[in-house]
Parts: sequence; structure tokens; C-alpha cells
Amino acid sequence: MAQNDGSIRLTLFKTAATVGLTAILLFLLRVVLGQLPQMDAMTGGHLGGDILRFLASDGQAQTQQTVAIVLMVLCFGVAVALVYGAERVIRRRRGSR
Repeated sequence: MAQNDGSIRLTLFKTAATVGLTAILLFLLRVVLGQLPQMDAMTGGHLGGDILRFLASDGQAQTQQTVAIVLMVLCFGVAVALVYGAERVIRRRRGSR
């Protein structure tokens, strides 16, 4: 039974870490996207504006929702990969002791 308790705790911890990392990544994405107009102003380019226009999808709500969902899923995928990688590193370090 003790093995199951540890497994449940580990699963809960990894789930919380994944959700937390997803939220942090989404926040960072929002901050970076908010800085794009300033980047354009500093560089004299228009790449940031082009990215924002693409993400805005010409004001079509359905397409905007799709873009938002894709960005959320990508952030979630990155969070899962980070948690998985961290778990592997921790297990490898524990095994080498």
C-alpha cells in the first residue's frame, strides 16, 4: 500500500507541475507577444506586427479560438516535456548515488 501512496503523490505532483508550468508558459507567451510592437519600433521592422496580425486572424472569432487552443496545447506539450525531462534527470541522479 505504501508504494501506491507514493505513486499517487508523484502523479499528483507531476500533474500540478504540468498545470503550473503550462500557466507560466502561457503567461510568458502573452508577455512576449505584448512586447512585439516595441520590438518592431526598436528594429524598424514589422515582423512582430505580422505575427500579431496572423494570430488575430483578421478578427474571425472561430479562427482566433483555434489559434488560442493551438497555443495552449503547444504550451501544455512543452510543460509535459519539461516535467518528463526533469523526472528523468532526478531519477538518473538518484540512481548514481
